[in-house]
Amino acid sequence: MMARAGMTPPDNLTAGAIQVGGLSRTYLTAPVPAPGAPILLVLHGAGSAGLGTAALSGLHTRGPAAGFCTVFPDGWNRVWNDQRDAPRLKRREGVDDVAFLTALVARLAAEHGAGPVVWAAGISNGAFLAEHLARHERLPLAGIALVAGGATVASRQARPHPGRPATVIAFNGTADPLVPYGGGPIGPLGRIAQRRAGRIGASPGRGVAAPIEAVAADWAATNGCPPAPDIVPGPPGDLPTTRLTWAAPGRPAVVLHRIDGGGHTWPGGAQYLPERFIGPVARNLDATGLILDAFRTAGS
Repeated sequence: MMARAGMTPPDNLTAGAIQVGGLSRTYLTAPVPAPGAPILLVLHGAGSAGLGTAALSGLHTRGPAAGFCTVFPDGWNRVWNDQRDAPRLKRREGVDDVAFLTALVARLAAEHGAGPVVWAAGISNGAFLAEHLARHERLPLAGIALVAGGATVASRQARPHPGRPATVIAFNGTADPLVPYGGGPIGPLGRIAQRRAGRIGASPGRGVAAPIEAVAADWAATNGCPPAPDIVPGPPGDLPTTRLTWAAPGRPAVVLHRIDGGGHTWPGGAQYLPERFIGPVARNLDATGLILDAFRTAGS
């Protein structure tokens, strides 16, 4: 799949495993730049794995070059338990991904002297998990990057206001066929399910996504930023983009890159599946570079 999408499999990653909850949980670590390097957890989407997300994002090389201890954990059976209240995904509920990621952070600290600052970036299912971890304070994350995902309705209803401030940067396409920009049922039949249900609050088989702009506003309120974002056009290119920024002096910023007509993709990355399945990728946005810049600026 990586070859068909024009991606080169990373060759600089070291494999590891941890026993958690009776399961052998696996992960890949990029070369650690230095002791005390902040940890960057990169969480793949459903059906993928750490290796594919490393190739898609380029974070296996760009993360260490930016000074991060970059690690690519694997979800059990290629999915994460993001607590989305999804009847068709009950098999996830017995998997303790919080315990796994907590143990992984502890191992990186013990073996490489990494941390104590921890960041998380995720795509799709990985983005939902990253947001859930930060919103519910399940991990002490300094910030999160959300790509083609945000918060589930179930997670947001359980905790309407995130527990502590954090830097947030997000990239979401308005034509994403799997995670609707304005909220709704998740998955390839999400829009059909939404029309049938007639309301976002319905609970179809794969769960329901909250509107990403509402999620960003949640974080802006917790961070102490004004409710109205600063809105500016993004860089010219193949797809029109708009940057929405909630910011205040001395407070963590929230930045949402809205990609008009964009799909379920990593901006600047490969078109890993045909457009008819996932929509188009915005090649004019370097999501990886923007994430690293946001985290480094916030951590300086």
